Amino acid sequence: LVFDDFSYPDGSLVGNGTWFTHSGTPGDLLVANSQAVVQHGVPSEDVTLPFTAASDASKLYYRFDFSVDFEDAPISGGDYEYFAHFITGTSTFRARTYIVAPTAGGDYTVGFSTTSGGHTATWPTDLTYGVTYTVVALFDQGANTAQLWIDPTEESSPSITGVAGTPPGTPMAGFALRQSSSSSDETIRVDNVEVSETVNPVATEDQTWGSVKSIFR
Repeated sequence: LVFDDFSYPDGSLVGNGTWFTHSGTPGDLLVANSQAVVQHGVPSEDVTLPFTAASDASKLYYRFDFSVDFEDAPISGGDYEYFAHFITGTSTFRARTYIVAPTAGGDYTVGFSTTSGGHTATWPTDLTYGVTYTVVALFDQGANTAQLWIDPTEESSPSITGVAGTPPGTPMAGFALRQSSSSSDETIRVDNVEVSETVNPVATEDQTWGSVKSIFR
């Protein structure tokens, strides 16, 4: 449905592609070195990449690469914030991905929720600052359920599932990046965002991921 590799000049993300500001201070979610820079702390701009799903679409997938900048200490505190999700309007969010405290001595891990404002599932393996990982998330609009994978190779790869909402779910109309204040105010670098209704999307001419078509490639 949409793809973006952030190959834009350094500066504001909005004004490039079809991204638009849906809340916060316009112009402070930035692109640097062909990556979107999501900063938790003072910056507040939240942005949407819109798409139009088929009227009978049930499953929606998003995929992106990300890393978290080096911090002096592991992520900690009680305020963990989501930074990527599906969106409809300006306040209906689904399949939220969070940066949360590590569980086994690493730097951080990833939290996930279907509909709520707090993560209801936690990736069981800790992650490392400065290393790039791939997120794949599924939101089933019919069942109102959501599922997340880290570095998957196929749909049967290990995953976590958020607490289900009451079906049916709300149809989604965009992929969003969100900035907020968190306990650690971490910086997240995002690249190669894509959204599909199927695990085997067909690449268009502006999509640069070559002949491999699977979301789980």
